[in-house]
Amino acid sequence: YQRRVHGSALHCNLDYITMPPTQAEIQKIKENFRRHDKDNDGTISPPEFNQMLHRMGVLLSPSDEQKLFKAMDLDSSGKIEVGEFIDHYHTILALEKRAEEKQMENLRSKTQFSSDEIKAMYANFKRIACAENDDGVIDKHEFRAMMMDSQLDAQRNTVFYDGLFRMFDRDGSGDIDFTEFVLALAVYHGKSQGHSVEDKARFLFSVYDVDGDGFISKDDLRKVLYDCLVSNDIAISQTDLANLVEATFQNMPSAASGRIDFEAFKRSKASQG
Repeated sequence: YQRRVHGSALHCNLDYITMPPTQAEIQKIKENFRRHDKDNDGTISPPEFNQMLHRMGVLLSPSDEQKLFKAMDLDSSGKIEVGEFIDHYHTILALEKRAEEKQMENLRSKTQFSSDEIKAMYANFKRIACAENDDGVIDKHEFRAMMMDSQLDAQRNTVFYDGLFRMFDRDGSGDIDFTEFVLALAVYHGKSQGHSVEDKARFLFSVYDVDGDGFISKDDLRKVLYDCLVSNDIAISQTDLANLVEATFQNMPSAASGRIDFEAFKRSKASQG
């Protein structure tokens, strides 16, 4: 049972011999197929195929993706049936493995994490990313679920959690991919290559800038402080909270306008985490 796989976009030719899948393996492959068959029509369409590859981190050029799809679509129906998927499953696994190796190489060059640490992060990332939608990324709901310790947490305001989410979502897409996940942790732990104090300050600034307008307003600070206190079971009246916010702004001369910009935040102790 020999198959030759060409992955020109990945600069590789993969030649290998595999044994036909066992019945147990076929069941797992079928489950995987159903997971990618989003409209449950018993086939994988080109858009579903594209989403599947992206979830697996396999980034091919449009022409190479089309060639791979046509190679798997043996009857030229325009869709991939389960039998065709089973026949080419090792091709997909080989491409996924190469993509993971390439991503690992890239992250090791950008951080000071070891290969074992990145592999552990990847296992954790995949667990979180499939909590609600198995789409290869962590959305805001999955992120909140990861951060919350109990059902009680779920009933509290999520301003602080949303701020943390912005720290990870570097491109502002609304989702966290694995690269963003690792790079955010690297900045927070001081393990990014060429790490600077400003990087971490900008990272933390995004937590307090609730509305994302580039400034920390009194309302931004009030929301974050309230969430932090409540999450630690510290009761505070709205009057005391307002006084705490006012005192914070009064201690920062550059915040006289009623809002704090990044430069002022960077000079404050809050930027040190």
